[in-house]
Amino acid sequence: MDEEEIKKKQPSPKEDGKAVMVACCPEGEDAEKIKEKVLLRIGEKLEGRSNVVMTRLNDEDLTQIDALVEVEAFKSRSEAAAFFIKEGIQARKDLFLKVMPTVEKIRELKDLAKKSLTRSEE
Repeated sequence: MDEEEIKKKQPSPKEDGKAVMVACCPEGEDAEKIKEKVLLRIGEKLEGRSNVVMTRLNDEDLTQIDALVEVEAFKSRSEAAAFFIKEGIQARKDLFLKVMPTVEKIRELKDLAKKSLTRSEE
């Protein structure tokens, strides 16, 4: 079944207020085993989360996140958001590699400016 056929068979999230997630399993693989593997991989990627970030999402994005929580792909909205932020950062690693040296220079200059201000006050 191709992507177009799958879309035709499913109600739109706007039609019924629910999001639909479809997964195709390789022949011979038990769906429960696949779910366990996916949850294990997600858990590994989310270790060490101790920082809190508040964010606002549009309705469509929240519907997608809630769908994944509902089918227990994630334990919570927070876990899902953390996973997708991490995936986005990894997908744009090239951007961060370009930006980080400049960020470090900015931090150094700010630190120098602060130190020069405290010296001039003395």
